[in-house]
Amino acid sequence: MSALKIVHITPTPLVGAPGKIAWAQRMSGHRSLAVALSDYPEGGPLKKTFLAHTLEIDDFTRAHIDKSVRNADIIHLHNFLPDNWIKWLKNLNQTAAFVYQAHSPLREGPLYTERANDIAPFEFKLKLVVGQFQGRFYPSFLPVPNLVLSPPSIRKYQAGEKLRVMFSPTHKRGGRWNAKHSKELENSLSDLSQLNKIEVISPKQPVPPETLMELRRTCHVSIDEIATGGFHLVSLEAMCAGNIIINRADYFAKTTFSTFCDGQLPPFHYADNSCIAKVLLRLSEDWQETSRLQQKSYNFFCRYCDPMRLIGVYDAAYESIL
Repeated sequence: MSALKIVHITPTPLVGAPGKIAWAQRMSGHRSLAVALSDYPEGGPLKKTFLAHTLEIDDFTRAHIDKSVRNADIIHLHNFLPDNWIKWLKNLNQTAAFVYQAHSPLREGPLYTERANDIAPFEFKLKLVVGQFQGRFYPSFLPVPNLVLSPPSIRKYQAGEKLRVMFSPTHKRGGRWNAKHSKELENSLSDLSQLNKIEVISPKQPVPPETLMELRRTCHVSIDEIATGGFHLVSLEAMCAGNIIINRADYFAKTTFSTFCDGQLPPFHYADNSCIAKVLLRLSEDWQETSRLQQKSYNFFCRYCDPMRLIGVYDAAYESIL
């Protein structure tokens, strides 16, 4: 398709997701800009952590952002927009095609209701949703992929090594779909570590995503979460790092993602609280099988998850409304 002028507007950096889309769009020939209305709270662990590809709006950047919005062909809104910023957009551009994308499940913050309906002044030409577990909440929305921009690599498990397992949840709060932590998992990791079967890599404080990825590259297994039937960006990052991905993703979540991958289900390794210790023990004791599963993850990422391949899903979505 011909080059487009695109502006992504997000209330917060959304752990970098809109910025990664904008970066891949620029690499594919579009003029794309990701704008965050605000960063994460001052003094918090996520402050300035996810702005690598996103411009925060302030007095210094405002003129450039206003000009980009005024000239945009596509204005792509993420999650929700406060009323004063809705007015700002409408004053600057009433001719662009407005696109809405949901990133979060309904009934859990920040989306307790379908927020696209609250942004009343806009007639959205297209409604998108992250194509993982979120799609079940928005059956009429078009699924689109999250992107991982890091180059893929693999360090296979070798005979005589200790199995390195990364578990780095972004929070410990509960929720039907936002939960990423359980006491049973914590106990299993502690027990196997004390038995000298595994080495657990779990930063005590949030670290920049680039640092976390470099640590992940030294591991053999990454645990996303085993508390729900979904999966998160961690599972994709783990494939990029040549890790075996352990999660509890159900068939719906995996099938949704497979629509970006020629119908191939992602090579996730299932576990729940009742069997996680057995799964990790088996991987630690069979280096050949573990190495094979790592290669399978790595191959899948290289074949299907390259960001320049996946950004074509967004191009096709835009093209359907232009």
